[in-house]
Amino acid sequence: MDHPFTATELEEPVSRVRLATGEDAWLVTRYDDIRALLTDPRFRVWLPGVPETGADALLFTMNGPEHARLRRIAGKALTPRRVEFLRPRVEAIAEDLVAKLLAPGPPAEVLEGYAIPFALSVLNELLGVPPSARDALRSWADGMLAVFTAPSYEEMTEASRKLGDYLTELVEAKHRAPGEDLLTGLLQARDDDGDALRPDEVTQLAFAILLGGYVPPANALAQIVLRLAADPELPRDPAPIEEFLRQDQGSAADQGRVAVEDADVGGVPIRAGEFVLASLQAGNHDPRRFPEPERVDPLRTQGHLTFGHGPHHCLGAALARLQLRTGVTALLAAAPGLRLAVPLEEVAWRRMFLTLRGPVAVPIDW
Repeated sequence: MDHPFTATELEEPVSRVRLATGEDAWLVTRYDDIRALLTDPRFRVWLPGVPETGADALLFTMNGPEHARLRRIAGKALTPRRVEFLRPRVEAIAEDLVAKLLAPGPPAEVLEGYAIPFALSVLNELLGVPPSARDALRSWADGMLAVFTAPSYEEMTEASRKLGDYLTELVEAKHRAPGEDLLTGLLQARDDDGDALRPDEVTQLAFAILLGGYVPPANALAQIVLRLAADPELPRDPAPIEEFLRQDQGSAADQGRVAVEDADVGGVPIRAGEFVLASLQAGNHDPRRFPEPERVDPLRTQGHLTFGHGPHHCLGAALARLQLRTGVTALLAAAPGLRLAVPLEEVAWRRMFLTLRGPVAVPIDW
């Protein structure tokens, strides 16, 4: 879980690298340079193989006025008030799932037994997915993302198609019969000029919400529980969560950009058309910004880059924080003696989609 800040990152914070795709890029690792890059209009979002426009584009791959428009209207729906409205239901889900996890007695496995169903249950509540469709939704999401299962390429393609078709149908159903869920809120949202989202745009946003609201929070909750269970010296409360987000998550993806005109980052000239990769995890471990970055300091609660920065800062950050704090609080309340059921070195890890890394399983005792 550690991220040693290498000498190269310290001495050459804007470095030339070769990507796995064979393309050359600039790697940016210093906190201040990353923040400046992510707000610089001379760079646009770049993610290899993902379109910036059209039906297959996602909010986090878009640029310019259309991206700003979608965020502006979506922000009218995903408000702090809506997050607070969800709090009692999220707390009830967490308490119910913790009770089911612990009922058979120790040991128990946190990722599959708690973190994954918790993330999915919150998503179902957020999107207003009826109970009859929830098992199918998970099957399609697992098949498309290929993180917790190992489908073939054909199965992934079919799962993606079925998920897209279902979300289209769900948005149409919310249009006909509004509810109190986020999809209804997105359909009803208007910006200050009265502009609204089209149903297909709401479907695009639903897809993005599912991508960002399933694997990353499930993985983050499992890692936080692992941290707490492995170290009895840590506070037995949600206080260190921001530090765990800073240290372990980095981001669902490091932030790729392409220069649209000649520019510079950290004093290094970048030519138009060149690719730049901002390592959020490196920025989160920059000792200039976070002294003793490997030390967990519960008082160091703000300023990390895990949810991004600038125009593409995660719209769901407040909801993610609610999920993680609620999920940890419920588990610690029911199992104050939480500890790992195996030695830490026996916990297996895997790479997930984009740049996420997470435990294969988190066995606990109490």
